[in-house]
Amino acid sequence: MRWTSCLLVCAALASALLTGCDAGEVLDPEDSGAGPTATETSDAAELESALAIGETFEGAASTTVEAIFRGEGAEEWLPAGANFEWLAATVRTCVSAGGSGTEIGWYQWAATGADGGWYPADLDYDRDLPTGQYPRLTELAPGECAEGRILIAVPRDAELVTLVNSDQAGVPQGSWLIGDIGVPAAIGGE
Repeated sequence: MRWTSCLLVCAALASALLTGCDAGEVLDPEDSGAGPTATETSDAAELESALAIGETFEGAASTTVEAIFRGEGAEEWLPAGANFEWLAATVRTCVSAGGSGTEIGWYQWAATGADGGWYPADLDYDRDLPTGQYPRLTELAPGECAEGRILIAVPRDAELVTLVNSDQAGVPQGSWLIGDIGVPAAIGGE
């Protein structure tokens, strides 16, 4: 009996304590007391740390985005899918003479959109045009460099913000601001 009484008292005490507890106040995002969300803070930090076209990211390899073009191509190398166009980036990657060999390839590249869209390089593109393509997949030895174009199929109406390079595990390492080239032509881009 004594055990049962103890359980009942504990249950009543727990109930009284929990009744006064609140899950917390739900804040309205438009309320001036609400700060930026974690995503907004993260996005802002990523944009602040993004490189300009022509700048170099130093990691396992030195990677430079030399140029970005939108809407490039001829009939022979149109992207698959209606309402898509190419974003073409000219990229140079080098491994220092004292560095370790590293794998590079198209799979490490993507563009991001203002709406949060993620557009990876087109790994299925298997044509020879344009000439001077970045290696699809290769191992760079110490002292070696690779340079060429990477093609990313993007929706014609997407506003593009950054070009992202990830490591072999898919972790973003360097990102470059796309700038005015990212604005769709229909809205006033180049």
